[in-house]
Formats: sequence, C-alpha cells, structure tokens
Amino acid sequence: MTGLTTYQIVPPPGAATLSFHFGRQGIGLEEAGETLPSDSLFAALVAQAAMLGTAAPGADGAPAFARPFVDGAPPFTLSSLFPRLGALPLLPRPLLKLEVAKALHDTIGKGFKKLRYLSPALFATVCTGQEISKPPIIMQAGKVWISQAELAELAALKSWARSARDETEQAWQQRLSATPLWSIESLPRVTVDRASSASAYYEVGRVTYAPEAGLALLVRFTDAASREGFERLLTLLAESGLGGRRSSGYGAFSWQRGPELALDLGAAGTRAVLLSRYLPAGDQELAALRSERSAYHLVRVGGWVYSLGRPSQRRQRVMMVAEGAVLDAGAAPAHGRVADVRPVYSPARPHPQLGSGPGTDHPVYRSGLALTVPIPDEEVR
Repeated sequence: MTGLTTYQIVPPPGAATLSFHFGRQGIGLEEAGETLPSDSLFAALVAQAAMLGTAAPGADGAPAFARPFVDGAPPFTLSSLFPRLGALPLLPRPLLKLEVAKALHDTIGKGFKKLRYLSPALFATVCTGQEISKPPIIMQAGKVWISQAELAELAALKSWARSARDETEQAWQQRLSATPLWSIESLPRVTVDRASSASAYYEVGRVTYAPEAGLALLVRFTDAASREGFERLLTLLAESGLGGRRSSGYGAFSWQRGPELALDLGAAGTRAVLLSRYLPAGDQELAALRSERSAYHLVRVGGWVYSLGRPSQRRQRVMMVAEGAVLDAGAAPAHGRVADVRPVYSPARPHPQLGSGPGTDHPVYRSGLALTVPIPDEEVR
C-alpha cells in the first residue's frame, strides 16, 4: 500500500455538480484549469488557520498550523487536486516511456501527446514498466486513460453505468469516451463604473465537473493525530470556497474520506514519482534533479497576495517541479521546503504606497513539500 488517504471533493448539499475558477497566470480572468496545485491548496489551508486566530509565538504572525511545515517536520503532505470519476482518482502521467503494444500504438498515433491523467491501474502499469496491451478507455479528448479492468467501477455509477436498454459493450465504451468529465467555459460579465456609470465587458473562466465526477486529494499522514485538525480546516475551506470568484458562487464543495489508494507498484526502488509540486531544499536535492535518472518539467509560480489593510501586490515568483516528475531518490530523497514569497521592496524599487521593505507584516507561504510514491528501478522491471 502507498499510505495515501483519499479525500473526495464532492458537490455541496443541494448541488449536483462542482464549479470552480482555478485561475491560470495571465492578464485576465478568462483562463481556468481543471485542477488546483498543491501549493495553492496549502496556502488556502493556511488562510483558514489564520482566520481562526491561532498565531504561533515568535512566528512573525504565521498561524501555528504552518510552523511544523516551515520547520521541515510536516505532520502530513498533500498532493495536488486531481480529477476524479466516482471513487477513481486520476493520477498525473509520469514522465516515463509508455510501453504500448504495437497495434495499440498505431491506433492511438499522435494521441499520446494529449495524455495527462491515468487511472490507478494504468499509472501502476507505466511506473513498473509493463506493457499496455489492452486498449484503454480514452476520455476527455485524449487527456484521460482508464483501463478495461476498472470499468466495473464506472458501471456502479448511475450517470456512467451501462444503459438498461440493449446497449452493447462497444456502444457503452464509445459513450464513455464521448462524455466529458469536465468542461471549461468563459462566462460573460459586465462591471459598471460607480462614478461614470460606464460599463466594461469581461469574461471569467469556469470549470464544471460532470455528475459523479469531481476532484480527489491524496494525503500522507506522518502524524495520525494531525488528521482531525486537517479535516477541520478542510471543512472550513469547503464553507469558504476554493479558488477564485467565490462571491459569484464558485468554489463551494463538500468532502468525504475515501479508502487508502491501492497501487500495485511491486518492490520499491530508488526512483519516485511526484504527486505534488516540489521545491528542492538545499544543494543535495538540487543535485538529485540533475541525475540522468530524473525527468521533470518546471513551472513558474507567481500570482497575487491579498492582505488586510494592504493593497493587492504581486508575490515573489518561484520555480517548482511539476506533478508527474520522476525523481532519483537514491541520489537524495525529495523532501522539499516551504517558501515565504511575500513581496519585498528595495529603496531602489519602492512600492508607490508602502515604500521599501516587506509588503506584508506576515509571511506568505507556498508549499514545495514533495508527495511521492516510490517505483521500481528500471533494471528491476
């Protein structure tokens, strides 16, 4: 077992679907994604803890909840939020070669480039270097692959089950492939200037999940006693809303605890696959990224910070390793660190209102703590 507890993000009471605005870095609000990265989720939990007013002594205004994470002794580690279909979490495609039967390879063709998420069974198949021989159920325009062996889980879902009518197996699988798990659209909005009454048109991106689909969160608890506090913050976050545009009705959700994620990965080796964003801590972890056994993409993480009594400001940017990376854990285990990205201004480049110095009187955290699953070494396949 992987030691990962699954939390299913489900619609709030009275709602049939989930809707969020998970913004992407850019000029406007039009862009939205289907998932929320682990650093943003951690920041949202810290904000909920700060609202409770539990400051840690000598912690520069930070809530007590954040202190063990900053000190390098986290009681738990979070994944990013990934899509989910029923109880089936969809995991990021590992940066490994996909071993695929030739006939299947010829059928899929350039579709390999679109793949982003794998069902747990296919994730384990790729991580252990086995061949994908049976055609997967390809959904969401090629972004999602689900194995034939996991179709039984979909058959138990009311919205996705095989029709009681005379629907053949082939027709059912074709219907599954054609039905979107989520849809992203830009909704029109108008704002009116209070002084001139002039109107301005803009659009806001929204991701909506199909019935019985949603998001999944994976958590590894190193301190079992921390589970209660984490779930309390998750409940508060569900009531406050997740992502942007919450005043427009986006972001409300409920959650339920699922079973521990079961992955048949065989004997663990000295490599690991990343399920969160990762910010290396120290030279040794940076050196491990340069190993020829590591493969990763980098993502530049920026954005804004909103602090009570202060103007909106851009937080400092950091470069993080994206989900799905393969890390050489033999060279150095990936632990990661939490960075304080509050804006800091110099006398040479002061803020027009705040002058020089820190832009807030409290830290602004982005978590780069790594959540990984060990996988076999190449020669142990």
